[in-house]
Amino acid sequence: MNLLREYVRELLSEQARYQIKGDGNHFRVTHPGIGYIELVEKLRLKECQSDVDKIMALPEYLAAAKKYEETNPPETDLVRNEETGKYEIAEVGPAVMRPKFYVVDKAFIDNPAHRGKGYGKELYREAIRRAAEYASDECVFVAPLTCTLGSGTSPDAMRVWASLSREYTSSGNVIFVRTN
Repeated sequence: MNLLREYVRELLSEQARYQIKGDGNHFRVTHPGIGYIELVEKLRLKECQSDVDKIMALPEYLAAAKKYEETNPPETDLVRNEETGKYEIAEVGPAVMRPKFYVVDKAFIDNPAHRGKGYGKELYREAIRRAAEYASDECVFVAPLTCTLGSGTSPDAMRVWASLSREYTSSGNVIFVRTN
């Protein structure tokens, strides 16, 4: 029975064309006939900052930051030239990677009969993949809503999240994905 479910899920996934609406700030990934997931860009993940800090100390993150610094132009800013008194653009330091932070704002499986069959996990994976596409730097952080509000993520969604965090570089509820 499980093999049959897995086979049907693969067929539906191959036939399904994810519909994407929105932009890099707020987007929705819809799996027609199954459900949707919405991600919103945030400035930080205040309730999960310790997890973000742990990831930023990992070799994967440090390698991405080093690659970014080596392959991008130095930071510049408008500064006053002491000799001429005029303002001009000048280098102020090395390039600094500024990853995007995304939070799963909403996730829903339309038909209760489809719940518990792996479709939610597929939607999360596709949303994470899209978030990585929208990220302009070398990496992206993705987390559940609980990382910004302290609550708001259902127990079912947290189980999916726990399963996903074993597939990606992660700490606690925060997933890290290199984009290059």
